[in-house]
Amino acid sequence: MADWRRPEGTPDFREARRPTRVYQGSCESAIFNVTDLDSALGQDQGNPRSLEPGASREVRDCSPLFCWGDAGDGSRQLALALLLDVSGDATTALRWFELFTEKYVRRLAPSWTVPELDIALWLHCFENARQGA
Repeated sequence: MADWRRPEGTPDFREARRPTRVYQGSCESAIFNVTDLDSALGQDQGNPRSLEPGASREVRDCSPLFCWGDAGDGSRQLALALLLDVSGDATTALRWFELFTEKYVRRLAPSWTVPELDIALWLHCFENARQGA
């Protein structure tokens, strides 16, 4: 039976695409680095992987570099990159990256770890929120 709340073709974010993936951010000497580690993959399979702004900049170019801990352009680029990487959907990432920056990315500590599942759950909650809730 189809879920009446989701238009056909809309991704369902109740399940992460890669539930074994964890994103990690660190800032040293004003250089912000983001990687992801997938515990289901071996070290020889491009794991861990550096998350770069390139793919998200093709969707919307806010900044050439990532940042977090504020609501600036680098934080907006990171929010877009994380949502794009988790959802695999540019339309979804564009719809939510501003709010994700404000509610999530600007609150990240200088060093952080976030499971993909947390971001997928965030997307699910906002994609399925009742109008006006």
